[in-house]
Amino acid sequence: MPKVQRATYLPVLKEFLGCDIQISTFKYFLAVAETGSIRQAALDLHVSASAISRQIQNLEHGFQSALFERRPSGMYLTEEGGILALHMRRTIREMELAKARINELHDLLAGTLRYATIEGVARAWLFPTIDDFRETYPGVVFSGHIMGTEAVYEAVENDNVDFGIAMEGDPRHDIEVVRRFSTSFRAAMRNDHPLAGEEVIGLADLKPFDLTMLSAQFQTRRVLNAAQQRSGIKIRVGFELEHIELIKSQVVSTGGITILPDYAVAREASCNEMVVIDMNNEEFPPGGTLLCVRRGRELSRAASIFIEQLKQRSIP
Repeated sequence: MPKVQRATYLPVLKEFLGCDIQISTFKYFLAVAETGSIRQAALDLHVSASAISRQIQNLEHGFQSALFERRPSGMYLTEEGGILALHMRRTIREMELAKARINELHDLLAGTLRYATIEGVARAWLFPTIDDFRETYPGVVFSGHIMGTEAVYEAVENDNVDFGIAMEGDPRHDIEVVRRFSTSFRAAMRNDHPLAGEEVIGLADLKPFDLTMLSAQFQTRRVLNAAQQRSGIKIRVGFELEHIELIKSQVVSTGGITILPDYAVAREASCNEMVVIDMNNEEFPPGGTLLCVRRGRELSRAASIFIEQLKQRSIP
């Protein structure tokens, strides 16, 4: 392949953009896109807000387009800004992949693996696998986000992460399932709860109690809502939270009850910190938890090795 001459390439780039573009500019732009705030992006990146603002203005001048819509509630990508963000992420990803391959030539497994995961599997399954992996490959850094199922799928589809872990939902064309793990649901409570002696719990058993549950954007709550709709039995949710660890803490401190995926309460059950009881499978049929990647995504060697280890390790 003929080499692109620097002397001819850079003037073309400058003429097209009207400014010098560096990877730092990409990171500034994407940080604002993700946080919706120049101030927050500056704090996260440890640079001045004025430096970020200046780079965004240069980009908008170069592309002759407004890339953000400035609202009182924050910065929102315009359609043009969304196109640029997509290509910036791909460019950064390609550079990271190139760096990883160069390291591989020198028998070094290094780089950053990015992931998005639901909370429940993190402590029980993902984090222990990361710890084991880094004992062998200490040069690999992990950068992750804990979020709801839909947000995980979006992160995978948008190429923001190397892999995702989410509860099973509607099939998505751009998502490739690496492995599906069967997932059941459990009721969890203190050992002095009135239902603590039951072998299986159904919706009718829960009617007298206020549940502490994940909020509506989480798949577990959607499963509960679907079960209520099918059965016609209405359950009261008295407390909503967005974090599983906080839910378990609240249930233990107040004597309440919750419903969570099996792996989210596996440690509490094994340590007798909570009483964990199967939900009725007819009302709460087992679902799945998916380890997934974007279809067609080219993975670094480090990512491929880690995903294979994760695939082989059963969720507790």
